[in-house]
Amino acid sequence: MAMKFESKKEGLSLPGFIDIIFLLLIFSLVTYSFTSSTIEGEDTTGLDDKLNLPLARLEVTSESDKILHTLMFQIERTIPNDPASPITVYALRPLVEEERTVQQAKEKAMLDSTFAVFNVNFLEQSNRAFRNSPACRLIRSEIEQFKQDHFKRPRPTNAIAIRAVENTEFRIINYIMDRCSAYGDTIPKLDLLTLTGR
Repeated sequence: MAMKFESKKEGLSLPGFIDIIFLLLIFSLVTYSFTSSTIEGEDTTGLDDKLNLPLARLEVTSESDKILHTLMFQIERTIPNDPASPITVYALRPLVEEERTVQQAKEKAMLDSTFAVFNVNFLEQSNRAFRNSPACRLIRSEIEQFKQDHFKRPRPTNAIAIRAVENTEFRIINYIMDRCSAYGDTIPKLDLLTLTGR
C-alpha cells in the first residue's frame, strides 16, 4: 500500500521573526549611536575624513646605534627603496675589547670589503652557482671564522643575527640558516631582525 505524504507550506515562524526584528533593532541603535557621536560638535562636511578612530603608533627605533654583540649579516638593497636594485650583504663583526655599534660595524665592513652583492638573477641560479657566488662565499667564511674565534663549544647563548629589509628573498635567509645549522649545537640560535627606515 502506497503511503501518501502531505506537504504543508509553512511561513515564517513567530519566534524566528521576532529574532530577526531584534537583531535589526540592535544594529540600527548601534549604528545610530556611532554616527551621532561622530557628528556632535563637528562640521558634517567631509564626515568620512573625521572619524575619531584610535591611531596606531609605531615607534621607530634606530637600531644602527645599538651595540653589536655577535656576528650580524645585514641584508639590504644597494639602492634603498628600489626593489629592482641588487641585494648587498654586509658581515658586521663585534669587537671583543670595546663596544662597536651596528653603524660603526657597517662602516668597518665597507672599509674592509666584507660585503658582497648578490647577482640580480640569483633566484634563477642553480644551487651550485648560488652557493659559489661571492655573497654566499662571504657568508660561509664569516660564519666559519666567527665560530672558530668565539663559539669554541656549544652554548645556548651562541647566536648569529640577520638584519634584513622587508621582502628579502627567503633563499638568502635559508642559506644562512643552513650554514649555521651545519655546526649543530655550536650555533643553536639565529636572531632575525627587520631593517627599518630603508
